[in-house]
Amino acid sequence: MLESLPAESEYSAAAGELLMAGNAELLTHDLTEAVAVSAKALQDYLQCSEGNRVRAVDWVESGDSEDAPPAAGLLRVLAWAAIRRTMAPVLKSYAELRKDEEWLRAYCPVCGAPPPLAHVLTDHPRTLACCYCHTSWQFRRIGCPFCGNDDQNQLSVLTIEQEPLFRLDACGACHGYLKTYLGDSDMELHLSDWSTLHLDLLARENKLERKVASLYEV
Repeated sequence: MLESLPAESEYSAAAGELLMAGNAELLTHDLTEAVAVSAKALQDYLQCSEGNRVRAVDWVESGDSEDAPPAAGLLRVLAWAAIRRTMAPVLKSYAELRKDEEWLRAYCPVCGAPPPLAHVLTDHPRTLACCYCHTSWQFRRIGCPFCGNDDQNQLSVLTIEQEPLFRLDACGACHGYLKTYLGDSDMELHLSDWSTLHLDLLARENKLERKVASLYEV
C-alpha cells in the first residue's frame, strides 16, 4: 500500500513518530488491564528505535499477518490513525485533483486496500469506502469488487430488519460481502468500519467471508 507516495521512508518515519505519540497518550488514560499491557508492550517496542517505528508502520500497511510487532491489534488501530494524519496533505490534494469517473477500480486509489463498505443511493453511482485511509470512490453499480463476478444470479442482498439503512451485498462466487449504507446522513460514522462490526457478525452467521483485514478483529 501507499507505494506511490514520494519520500516513502520519510513518510514512514513521520507516521511512526505520530504512532508512538498516540500510544503514549493512550497510556495516560484509565485502561483495562489487557489494553494497558498491550499499550506498554507496544510503547517499549516503539521507543527502542526509529527502525522499529518504521517497521511497525510498514507492517500495518502491508496487511501482513506474520512477523507481527507486539500488540498487533492495538497497533493496527493506532497506526492507521497516525497514517491518516501523515497523509492528510496528500489526501487533500488528491480530493481536489481526482476524477472519480476515471478510476472505477475495486481497490482504494490512495492506499490500494480493498473495500469493506459501500454507499448506495437511488440515481447515484455506487461508491466504495476504504476503512484504512477513509477514501471513497465510484464503482460500477453491479459486480463484486473482490472477484469481479457480475453474474446477477450469483449476487444477492441480505436485508436487515433492525437496520433498514444497511444491507449486506453478497457474492455467491467468492462468498465475500460489502456492508452497504443506504442513507445520506452521518456519512463519516456510517462508513466507518468500527460502527458496523455487528454486520460482520451477521455476515459470519450467514457463512459469508470478510475479504478485508479488520482493524477491530471480530
